[in-house]
Amino acid sequence: MQIDFINVVFTVFTLVALAVPGYILAKIGLVGQKATNALSNIVLYVCQPALVFMSFQGKEFSPELGTNMLIMAGIAVAIHLIMAVIMCVLVKNEDNDAKLNCLRYSAIFGNCGFMGLPLIQSLFMGKAELGEVIIYCAVMLAVFNILNWTLGVYLISKDKKEISIKKILTNSTIIAVILGFIVFVIAKKPLVDLCVEGSTGDLIITKFINSINLLGNTVTPLSLMVIGIKLANVNLKTLFVNKTAYLSSFFKLVVASIVAMLVVAFLPIAPSIKYAVFFLFSMPQATSTTLYAVKFNSDADNASVMVLLGSILSMISIPIMFLMFTGIFGTFI
Repeated sequence: MQIDFINVVFTVFTLVALAVPGYILAKIGLVGQKATNALSNIVLYVCQPALVFMSFQGKEFSPELGTNMLIMAGIAVAIHLIMAVIMCVLVKNEDNDAKLNCLRYSAIFGNCGFMGLPLIQSLFMGKAELGEVIIYCAVMLAVFNILNWTLGVYLISKDKKEISIKKILTNSTIIAVILGFIVFVIAKKPLVDLCVEGSTGDLIITKFINSINLLGNTVTPLSLMVIGIKLANVNLKTLFVNKTAYLSSFFKLVVASIVAMLVVAFLPIAPSIKYAVFFLFSMPQATSTTLYAVKFNSDADNASVMVLLGSILSMISIPIMFLMFTGIFGTFI
């Protein structure tokens, strides 16, 4: 399997182009800022879970794939924790400064759902490894959500009482991962292959799967439109002079990418896992940085700037960090 630099560059810029309609509609007043909340909820609670569930329908279950899923989960947890240690050591916050809480959080948690999944889908489109890589993305999203509602909540709120196990168990993505995995293990093959071709059962399952697929396929355009609408409502002068936002972007786009490279480059694991880990941890700051800042009365204004600046800079950082990844560690992929 080979992903080349030009493919990465054009994929990143093609995805960014999908943000343009949202940006234009917001600028001319046809779409208000409230639309981002509605679209985000649709993506988070309907489309993304559908995509996650369908990620388990592209491959047949095997012990090797099950082992790789566990490896992916372990690596995802390890890198998140490594970044947490780095941020706690390098960014001291003895006075519980809200801005620094957001900085720490934003450097650890990336936009693996709204941008990571679309990017990987586009990069691996038409490749035999697509189904396998998307499964690893689903595992990453599960790890992200578990850590997000525990470590992430504590980093922003500094209150252990805000950590909610209920929120983890009722999270739509976690539920989709659990259901998808159960069906995956029990059926051991895609659902469309269970019934005799042309039978009534085959027709029903095929229609059902196609419907879920349609929902899952909207993740990419809707996610990028949300980013476009948000960008239209930001003062670009303020955006590009915020030093904390640049620091946040440096840690998330550069340091996290390098940590991911170092963790996976020399491990004897499947190339598809290495690619999944690298790209998912090269994503800009998670949109939940802003959501949590609002929810827990932190510095929401700076959090929004961190997320949006990181999203813009990622257009440059992702191809550059990929070039570094393949250039320095290419012999190990």
